[in-house]
Amino acid sequence: MNRKRLIIGVAILITAVFITLCGFGIQWWRKNHQPQAHQRQLISSLAYCDSNDAKPCIVSFSVDADGNMLVSLLIPDSSYPDFYLTISTDNGLNKYKCQRVKNFPTNVTCTGTEMYPGTALKFTLISIKDDIVLAEGTFAIIGLLLPNPDAETTATLTTESPTPILLEILTPLAIQPFSRIPTPTELTPSYPNPTSYPNSSYP
Repeated sequence: MNRKRLIIGVAILITAVFITLCGFGIQWWRKNHQPQAHQRQLISSLAYCDSNDAKPCIVSFSVDADGNMLVSLLIPDSSYPDFYLTISTDNGLNKYKCQRVKNFPTNVTCTGTEMYPGTALKFTLISIKDDIVLAEGTFAIIGLLLPNPDAETTATLTTESPTPILLEILTPLAIQPFSRIPTPTELTPSYPNPTSYPNSSYP
């Protein structure tokens, strides 16, 4: 009777140990083989460029001849993801198309609706590939560079008259040596001194 109880107790103990080990094994497998959740990238702070060289950052705002606002940015390097810019206002969300500047891969220009200086706005850079927020910040536009209507006319005038008239007048003087004014010298007469003439033979 005691032997039978001992066998039953050992069997129960082995079963309990087996179940415990199976539980630990299942937890370990789930921990190491379950699909990893997508980790969100660290969001950078977006602001005006300064001496700290924190990138991405905004260089300036300007308006083109068509009334579109151009936002100039610097990004860390050419491998930075392609993105678009959004600017949030009280009236809604404005989307800006961004393109890298040719021959300058770390310079980006975003084009969209014109905004006005003075009001705090929320700026967000969003990855085109997977819609992940790359950088964001809230600040006001402190100034807009406006197009110069006389810039084209000025350039045309400069191209048509590359040499100022003043330079054309002064150039011959610059390359020709100046004539030296001779120093006056005392003239020596070719005839003898009148006081040295002999007495004239004429009466």
